[in-house]
Amino acid sequence: MKRTVLTMLALFLILMGAAGAGPYQRLDSLKLDSTYNYWNNYVAEHPKDEKAWRTLKEVDDRMFTKTDWKNREAALRRSKENNVFNRMAQAIPGTYTYYKYAYRYRWAKHREYADSAIAVMPLDASARDYEDWTRHLLSENDTLKLTKLLTQYYKSGQYPAECLQYHYNELQGMEKGGVYLCRSDVNMIGKLILQLVLGVHKDKIICDVNGGGTFTKTEFERIGVPFCEELYNQLSSSPKEYFKIIARIIRYVLENCKRPIYLPASDVQNIFKYEGEFDDLKACLYNEGLTMRYSKKPYDNMAVKRRNVEKRYQMEYLAIPFQPELENVEEYKALPRGLAFNYALLLNDLMPYYKKHNREQYAKLNRIFTSILKRIQYHGYDNYSVEYKTDGGPHYEFVEKVSFKRDPNDDEETWKRKFEEHLKKKENTRVLIKTEPIE
Repeated sequence: MKRTVLTMLALFLILMGAAGAGPYQRLDSLKLDSTYNYWNNYVAEHPKDEKAWRTLKEVDDRMFTKTDWKNREAALRRSKENNVFNRMAQAIPGTYTYYKYAYRYRWAKHREYADSAIAVMPLDASARDYEDWTRHLLSENDTLKLTKLLTQYYKSGQYPAECLQYHYNELQGMEKGGVYLCRSDVNMIGKLILQLVLGVHKDKIICDVNGGGTFTKTEFERIGVPFCEELYNQLSSSPKEYFKIIARIIRYVLENCKRPIYLPASDVQNIFKYEGEFDDLKACLYNEGLTMRYSKKPYDNMAVKRRNVEKRYQMEYLAIPFQPELENVEEYKALPRGLAFNYALLLNDLMPYYKKHNREQYAKLNRIFTSILKRIQYHGYDNYSVEYKTDGGPHYEFVEKVSFKRDPNDDEETWKRKFEEHLKKKENTRVLIKTEPIE
C-alpha cells in the first residue's frame, strides 16, 4: 500500500473532530465556578427543575475532571462538600436525571437504575445519553431494549441523517454476510440504527472488538471465531498498550474468520502506526472505497471501488446537502463534515481513471468533491487547509503545509518575515486534492 494512501487515511482522524466533548469542556476554572454558583442558586429556588439539576451535576463533574492530579484530593473534598447527587436524590427522586446518576454512583444496583432510567428517558435527552445507554445495553446484550432505545434516538432527530447515509454506504459496499470489524461507537451506532430501526443491511454483522463483554462474545460466535479471553485480559490489564492490543485482536479475527471482513479507515490507521509487528497485514488490506477489505489472495480492488461508486454508493446528498448541521448537538458538530470529507480522501484516487475513461463519472465526482471542500473551507485542521483558487477557472485545493519552526532567537519582526517567506515557497506546500471548475 502506497505511502500516499496511508497519509490520506491518517487525515481521516484529523478531520473527524472531537465528538462528545460536552458543553463545559472548554470553560476555564473561573467560568466553571461562576456557572456552578449560578445553577446551584437556581436549584435552590427551583428544587423540582430536573434539567437544572442535570446541568448542575454536569458542571460539578467537569470541575472535578478539569483539576490536575496535584490538586485532585482538594477537588474531591470540594465535590463531597457540594453534595450535588444526594441533594438531587432528595429533590427529584424517581426522575430520569436521578436514575441516570444513581446508575453511575450506586453501582450495587446499577442494572436496576439503568432499566429505570431507560424506561422514563425523555425524547429530548442528550445524544450523549442515548449513546451511553446504547453501550450499556450492548454490554447486557439486550437486543429488545436496544432496538427500542435506538428507535427513540432516531425519532429524536439528534442523530444526523448525513451520518446514517455514510454508514449505509459503508455497508452497501460490502458483500452479503460480511463482517464489519470495528472498535468505535462512531463506526457502530449508526449501523445499529440502520439494522435494528430501519431494517436494512441486516445480513451484515457488526462486530465490536473493543468491549470484550457479552455483546462481543455473541458477535464472535456469529462470525465463527472462538472468543480469545487471553487477549481481552491483556486489554484490561495493560491500558497503556490499548491500541496495540486492539490491533492484535483484529489480527486474531482476520486470521480465524472465514467470512469476508471489512474495517473502517480509522481503525486501519491504528494498525499501521506500529512498524514491524503488523507490516504483513498491509499487503492484505485493500481499499474498496469507504472500507478496507482483508484478503490474502490478491485481487483488483480498484475495480470493486469503481463498482461501489457507480452502482452501490448513494452520494447525491453530498453534492447538495439539505440538512442543516446540528449545531445544538455538541456530539455532532464536526462529525458530518469529517465523514463527508472521508469520501474525498478515499475516492480521490479514482479521478485519473475516470478523467481518461468515463468523463460523466469524473464530472459527477468532481461536483461532489467541490461541494465537500467548499463546505469545510473555513474549518482549520492544523497543517492542512482548503484554498479557493481562480487560476484556470474557480476550483478548490486541499493543501498540506510543512510546519514552520520559529527560531527562539528571532525577534517578532524577523519571525514574521521568515514565516511569510516560508509560506511563499511552493516546496513547503503539497496539493493532496484538487477539483476542476464545474462545467
